Amino acid sequence: MKHDRREHLEHVVGHLAHYLPAQGPIGVFIHHNTLHAFEHLTFEDGVVEAAKVYGTEPYMSEAAYRRDLERGRIQVRDLDLVLSEEPNAPIIEAVDRRTLRKAMLMPGVREFEPETVAWRLAEGDLAVSLRLPPAQNLFEICQRRAADVATVNEPMTNRPVDNVVHPLLIRLCANYLDQGVAYWPMPEREFGFLGAVRRLTAQPLFLAPAGFSGVGERFRRQVSLDAVDVVLTQLVELEVDDFEEFLRGEMLALGGWAGLIYRLQEEPELAPYLHLPVSLMDYLAVRLTLVASAAPEAIAPAVRPIAEALRLARVATLFDALAALNLSAERVGKLPDAEFRLLEREVAACHSLERRRLFHLAYERRHEISILSPIGRHRQDSLRLPPAVESRPTAQVFFCIDEREESTRRHLEEVAPMVRTFGAAGFFGVAMHFTGTDDAHGAPLCPVVMKPAHAVEEEAHRDDEHLLGLRKWRRRIWSRVAHQLYVSSRSLVRGWVSTAVLGTISLFPLMTRVLAPRTAGRLRAKLNDAFFPEPRTALAFERQERVGGDAHHELDLGFTVQEKIDRVGGVLRGAGLVRNFARMVVVLGHGSTSLNNPHESAHDCGACGGRRGGPNGRLFAAMANHPSVRAGLREQVSLDIPEDTWFLGGYHDTCNDVVDIYDLDMLPVTHQGDYQQVRGQLDRARALDAHERSRRFEAFGDSTDANLALIHVEERAEHLAQPRPEYGHCTNAVCYVGRRDSVRGLFLDRRAFLVSYDATVDPDDTFLKRQLGAVILVCSGISLEYYFSFVDNEGYGCGTKLPHNVTGLVGVMNGQSSDLRTGLPWQMVEIHEPVRILFVIETTAERLEATLMSNAYNANLAKNRWIRLATLDPETGKMHVRRNHEYVPYEPEPTPLPVAASSREWYQGKLEHLPIARIERVSAGKI
Repeated sequence: MKHDRREHLEHVVGHLAHYLPAQGPIGVFIHHNTLHAFEHLTFEDGVVEAAKVYGTEPYMSEAAYRRDLERGRIQVRDLDLVLSEEPNAPIIEAVDRRTLRKAMLMPGVREFEPETVAWRLAEGDLAVSLRLPPAQNLFEICQRRAADVATVNEPMTNRPVDNVVHPLLIRLCANYLDQGVAYWPMPEREFGFLGAVRRLTAQPLFLAPAGFSGVGERFRRQVSLDAVDVVLTQLVELEVDDFEEFLRGEMLALGGWAGLIYRLQEEPELAPYLHLPVSLMDYLAVRLTLVASAAPEAIAPAVRPIAEALRLARVATLFDALAALNLSAERVGKLPDAEFRLLEREVAACHSLERRRLFHLAYERRHEISILSPIGRHRQDSLRLPPAVESRPTAQVFFCIDEREESTRRHLEEVAPMVRTFGAAGFFGVAMHFTGTDDAHGAPLCPVVMKPAHAVEEEAHRDDEHLLGLRKWRRRIWSRVAHQLYVSSRSLVRGWVSTAVLGTISLFPLMTRVLAPRTAGRLRAKLNDAFFPEPRTALAFERQERVGGDAHHELDLGFTVQEKIDRVGGVLRGAGLVRNFARMVVVLGHGSTSLNNPHESAHDCGACGGRRGGPNGRLFAAMANHPSVRAGLREQVSLDIPEDTWFLGGYHDTCNDVVDIYDLDMLPVTHQGDYQQVRGQLDRARALDAHERSRRFEAFGDSTDANLALIHVEERAEHLAQPRPEYGHCTNAVCYVGRRDSVRGLFLDRRAFLVSYDATVDPDDTFLKRQLGAVILVCSGISLEYYFSFVDNEGYGCGTKLPHNVTGLVGVMNGQSSDLRTGLPWQMVEIHEPVRILFVIETTAERLEATLMSNAYNANLAKNRWIRLATLDPETGKMHVRRNHEYVPYEPEPTPLPVAASSREWYQGKLEHLPIARIERVSAGKI
């Protein structure tokens, strides 16, 4: 019997763990669907159910949607389209459900809260509305005839026991999970969380905080019990009947800490400096012991009756709805009881949450129209043009699919019309566990759903090994100096002196300029070049032997020739690059570097597991240059890369817009001129990209100088007090999967993930399955996390950055003690439009549906509408949209597609999101 209870408890805890935030340590912030536990429901049902569980908001506020209606972001016809797809039924004569809902949306009804409706009726806006007799009569009829509301006891949101338990429990969690920041580490952590807490509370001088009774003795009595038995014992003592619901509440009370513990239990490699046993059951055992030790009056939650206030709020809404329908008091008074009750139920069913759902669907419908119409019109226009004569590009550049690269690609095509750009998932098919020369530990560079089977190491060139040793010596000396400064700051007097000295230095303009980012970076670079030159390095990626990998499996050091062939061929063929290779092919990974941003890794490459993809681009290029790989591609898949084509790997920093190119010491002399040309074009493109990005930064002003914009973004990246070094993914809304030529020349406002794919060379959809297998997971995760962090930034996001405090290198808290804040801060989402991502895929509806259904995860997201889908026929340009499990034809709106001579002409001086436009300079340069 006891064994059965233990198994049942372990099953319940494992099930409930899915409700916890799935965010890992802050250093590997990986985007995911915040509501992953509700993906088995439709999107509309899932967000509502989650709102009940977490006490959060599923959509934007009704007031926000109404503001969007006023400014034209939502249009009346969007509401009409949405309502036309909703079920309809008659209510009373000349009034059906759609008519009622249209009236409740516009002109609309007000939101009435039970807490304030009585005051509004006595002295507020409702009292003003009732000044005229007709309105008074209608309200009196509603009040008299409205049905009674059952008595409801609403739990108070504040749980008194949390006020007692949380201060101590937060300190215990933070010290146990600390990765080297704590001045006084928690002792005996090797015994696990429960064991360490037991030993801590057993100390003779341990003093429990106020509000506890006998907590130390309680832990001592449990010394012979494991965590499961402790939880079972405390559930009995607390007289819990429905322990599944009870345990869910206890987990979510500090969901950030509980979620991190569970994540590290499942993936301990996410915290490489934390070599400790981590267990969610241990956490529950400690928590329930503290709860049971709290004073009895702190345990019982308070409730309050709200029946009468709830009835009055419903009466007020009914009055507003009937007034919006222009129904007179006389007509309402004469309605038979059955009709009045039906009318009342329909009004109640269109409550605030339902109205927000309808508004949101209209909000997304307008977004869909604003994307599909210009893409469809652009594609139709291109089909009417004579086929372009295919000539050899001067260069081809691969970028990550990241939507921040959309503007970089567009600007590169503007300054260099004979350059072709491609988009591929930023790990470039090379899943590896990478260790750089400066890395203390290796890290996986691949999507989180993959476990790398190969290790790659960066090694210094044989002639430059002494330089690597010099750099390590320099870092060791600096780390000792930094440690001494850190220790000295623990002294109040020394800390005050060091702060005063630095503050005094900042008063002098000369020193300020020296310390300013624009000069400091260059000064450091010159000093490093003169005294600590960079050693030449190479990647060890030839298969040699088996080496120890992470805790779960061994890794192969390097790749065999066949494995290289598979990876290079997969990326090139998947992107549609199977012929007409340029002499120079550049493969750019990406990441983001900023000085004072705990969420920096959230701006890194999601396809690289929340890390930087430079090594992936570098390794892919090295593989593609390998003679045996090219021979294998030619023989096995008829992919003939010319002998004069050279691949270069590189890295694009999306925060400071720096572009680094690797392994130039291996570049053939014959390609030096090609490289200098594409290098200059990349430099011009990144400056223009910085200028376009800077239109969002009010601190930049309205300068037209792209080089000044480049300096500005560099400064933002290194500014110690800059809360917005980069807006990151906050404009994401679309993912286009198809040939670049179908959308080349369109200004997509850095809102579109761009995935290169050519359906015409993929007859069996093999590469479409591979592309969507990674792309939908990554892009939907980014989109949904931004959606939820925007609609409820306190509940799903982590609020403003200003009070954030990094704790233990595992997360951020508000101030010195709070739950771990998961999700995204407001400064990362404040300009975001919360829409489910729209995938526009260049294929037919039949081929897409078959591809989706071949992947269980993608099929579930599509069926339950967590993503939106549309197709663009690669032959005819016809479009279809997936609605309610079927694809319906989409006809572009007749409005003309705006045209601008250049990107700058279209965006200059504008802060808001911009509609799609055709950029003539890019369109004219098609190849």
